Amino acid sequence: MKGSLTLFKIKDIEIQLHISWTIIFVLISFSMATGYLPMNYPEAQPYVYWLFGGGIALLMLISILLHELSHSLVSKKLGVDVKTITLFIFGGIAQMDNEPDSPTKEFKIAIAGPLMSIFLFMFFLVLSYLVGLFSSSKILIGAIAYISTINLILALFNLVPAFPMDGGRVLRSIIWKVKGDLTFATKIASSMGDMFAYFLIFLGLYWAFTGNIVNGIWFVFIGWFIKNLSESSYQNMLMSDMFNKIHIREFMTKDVVSIERSTSVQRVIEEYFYKYKYSSFPVVQGKEVIGIINIEKLKDVERDRRSQTPVGEIAYTIQDKYRVDPKCSVKSAMDKIFSNDLGRVLVIEDGNLLGIISRTDILNYIRVYGKLHE
Repeated sequence: MKGSLTLFKIKDIEIQLHISWTIIFVLISFSMATGYLPMNYPEAQPYVYWLFGGGIALLMLISILLHELSHSLVSKKLGVDVKTITLFIFGGIAQMDNEPDSPTKEFKIAIAGPLMSIFLFMFFLVLSYLVGLFSSSKILIGAIAYISTINLILALFNLVPAFPMDGGRVLRSIIWKVKGDLTFATKIASSMGDMFAYFLIFLGLYWAFTGNIVNGIWFVFIGWFIKNLSESSYQNMLMSDMFNKIHIREFMTKDVVSIERSTSVQRVIEEYFYKYKYSSFPVVQGKEVIGIINIEKLKDVERDRRSQTPVGEIAYTIQDKYRVDPKCSVKSAMDKIFSNDLGRVLVIEDGNLLGIISRTDILNYIRVYGKLHE
């Protein structure tokens, strides 16, 4: 995700921190050090407030990470791969390769996060009690108890039956199980998400107009965020469902312009890229596809070597992320298109090139589909 810093990997899952978390870290540390802690523990020194304020913010980040990681580990165990977890201002997002293919998997993955938050609530609650037996530091005991409460709030907030929050996914899995219709289940859960979002927005506006401006604006912002996320998640599900029903043979562009591997880079530039204005071309040897070339690869070749360098020497080799089988659905092609570095895939069968699908093809289809169903 743009604006994110990769921290480390856990079980092949890349943990990223979005830049927005620096904002929330500073805000939490500041509010703890200048408000909550001095108000409740006036005997401490100022540097102690800042130390504990930063510690509370860090433990909140770790709690959110464990919440999201529990989703991801359960997901991977159930066969739904997860590449990254991005921690951002409102929590975290796990990037799954695919949506769960059954309501049971959906339920298990969705409930894992709140269960982890409940476990952390109980863990920190017990820890605060044990620390109280051996320490007289009220601020230390209070800080641990505060993190316990935060995890309980995180669990309860996420269990609100509003899609795409955890509770909304649990609700969707139950409706999906009962009705056997994922689209219907998503529509109901998304409607609940919209209702919850509007509730937060109206509550925020009420607070803002009655004097509690900061909390009011914050709730309006959260409500707006949930509403947009709910609507986009529903639309993405509809698009995925639609593309799952379309076979690649029906969708792909046939009669693809390809380049023989022995063609020089200079000829490729003049006779293909300037002429056809495509951003990449498949490279073939006879009828067999051996690679794919784009402008970035051409730029790597020095100008005085372009007329002597065969394009086959610099082309990307055909990896799985650049190819699809014609028997697959467009959804499988779309997943690769939006994750690989070329924005297109080649449709190949037994080494032979049948067609090509690009990001532009997908977006144009969505645009036309949207206009016809307005």
